[in-house]
Amino acid sequence: MASNRLRPVVVSAVEGAVLALAGGAASWALLAPGSRVRAAVGLAAAWGVSTASIGAIAMFRERSFQTFLRAGGGGGALRASGLVRLIAAAWSEGWEGQAPLLSAYVLGTLGLFTLEVRHLRPEKRQ
Repeated sequence: MASNRLRPVVVSAVEGAVLALAGGAASWALLAPGSRVRAAVGLAAAWGVSTASIGAIAMFRERSFQTFLRAGGGGGALRASGLVRLIAAAWSEGWEGQAPLLSAYVLGTLGLFTLEVRHLRPEKRQ
C-alpha cells in the first residue's frame, strides 16, 4: 500500500519542518542579520535530506533487510553529499559566511536525525 508507506514520510516531514522552524527562530534571534539567511539555507538543506532519507527508508522498509540497510546507508551518504555541496558552495566565502551555513546544516541534520531513528526498525513479515 503506497498510502501506508507515504504516511510516515508526511508526518516526519511536518515534524521536521516544525523543528527546522524552531531552529530558524532561534537562529533569527541569536545571529546577526547577514548570517540569518545562510542559517536558514543550512536548515532547509538539512530538512530536505532528512525528508528524502526518511522517504527512502519508508519505501524499502517492507523489503529485505539488506535493502532496508542500503536505504539507511543511502541516507547517510545523502547527508554527507549535502555537506560536501554546501562546503563547495561556500568555499570562496570567508568564515563569516561559512560558519552559519555549515553549522546550521550539521546541527539541523543531527536534530532531524532523531525523527529518522523511529523508522530504523524493519517491519516484521507475517
